[in-house]
Amino acid sequence: MPWSEKDLFEVELFDPPAGELAIVQRPKLPGVTVPLRDEALASWLLRYAEPFGVSPEDLLLRRADIELAGRGDWWRRPPPALLEHLAQATGVDAMVLTELTLWPGDEETDDPRDRFAGLRFRAQGATSRRKRRIAVCPHCLMDDPVPYVRRDWATGWTMICPDHSEVLVGACPECGHRLKLPALSSQDYFAPDRCTHCGFRLTAMAAREAHPAAVALHRQLRAAHDSGTFVMPDRERLAWPEAIALFDVLLGAIWIETRPVTRRRLFERIERDFGPGTLGPEPAGSYEGLLILAWILDGWPDRVRTTIAIVQGPRPRRQLDRWQHLDGATRQVLLDLLLAIWPDQKHPDDRAWWRDWIENLPESGDELRARAAIDRFPHRRARLMALADVRDGMPVELAAEAAGIIPRTLYIWLKRGAKAGLESALDRQRGALNQAQAVEIAQWIAEAPTNQPHWRSNRVRNEIFRRFGLEVSLEVASRLLRKHGPWVRRRVSAPRRWSRDDARFHD
Repeated sequence: MPWSEKDLFEVELFDPPAGELAIVQRPKLPGVTVPLRDEALASWLLRYAEPFGVSPEDLLLRRADIELAGRGDWWRRPPPALLEHLAQATGVDAMVLTELTLWPGDEETDDPRDRFAGLRFRAQGATSRRKRRIAVCPHCLMDDPVPYVRRDWATGWTMICPDHSEVLVGACPECGHRLKLPALSSQDYFAPDRCTHCGFRLTAMAAREAHPAAVALHRQLRAAHDSGTFVMPDRERLAWPEAIALFDVLLGAIWIETRPVTRRRLFERIERDFGPGTLGPEPAGSYEGLLILAWILDGWPDRVRTTIAIVQGPRPRRQLDRWQHLDGATRQVLLDLLLAIWPDQKHPDDRAWWRDWIENLPESGDELRARAAIDRFPHRRARLMALADVRDGMPVELAAEAAGIIPRTLYIWLKRGAKAGLESALDRQRGALNQAQAVEIAQWIAEAPTNQPHWRSNRVRNEIFRRFGLEVSLEVASRLLRKHGPWVRRRVSAPRRWSRDDARFHD
């Protein structure tokens, strides 16, 4: 029944009839708010409680119900017993209320906000799991006689409105505040068409039209979520969790440990097919990630090889090593799928000839770490920690990533140790640059422009490798930079100690 926000109500809860148990017949409220199409349970509860001026939890839940609900986001997947209590209190069938909730068992795929955003892959743990975060369609809110929040808007992978082919808005364009549902303990006026922070009317903003390829992929994801099976372009069928894991691996190959210049080349390649400006100036949002996936799947499987080649990413086995949470069955399905597209590189038989040395070291991994803890030289400590990880069975690529170095450097340490022993791997190689090479690098550093920012050690290190094919440590590069750089170095004097005479003089 429609209510105006200016109407006043006198509410009285009726006691159950005599002879009936209170647990069978609970008090019902004098009014019914019918759930709307695809409405989220939290949206319906907030609309139901709004005319009474109290929060949904205070209006509809008793103490036992609150204990049963548990978390503050209980509306996403409430227990069946709680739905029965809500049905008795509101007069709405429990099966109807079940359709307003999210799907059980899909917490990993549905709950994380901005699932396809680049920040999720560049920074570990950066994905927001705040369950009240939503993204809305301004066009839908404009057409609603009574604005309400759709159930799909609360999922992390939904970024397009299929009815209007527009990109959902997850932040207020006026103040930049993230849009979210009010808590069910809140007594504030429920207005999903306004920003909860600044009050900006979201229906007044200009919507962004979604690309047809992204709209088609979103509809395919919606159908796959309902059916539990995603159909690949080559007609191979993947279970829904396997499909989401595949998308994580594909987007991770673009964002994890790749350089900005290679990513820009890939984005330029995508915009040549989808149109200039399709991805925007900073294609790091969830919608842009969905559009990148649409481009890859549109040319499957050739564009997988094209993507990894442009960003200079590692091969499939190394890509899957980044996703340690995958179960064995899902990992094997993805590995078989990706190896069929891009087989592993064939290496010579003696490629890992150094492995016998590291596996047969007298010192264990713990003993190498204990030795690193008491070593006085930083470079030896870093090498001992990296070698200890490899000694314990960690892949070289992961051990190098943990040590903050490139894998090639760790391979050099292993090969030196296999040839001349552990001390050879720990000690720096003296005389890496001869006299002529050192003079050439010193002259190149001295000619650096002084009106630009101070050069970094990595730049000197990379230049030495480019010119002479030699690798030096960052300490050596930093020492060369300090010695021959044209930048003026400020001298920081020690703080002066005040004496009694100084204090007496100031008095």
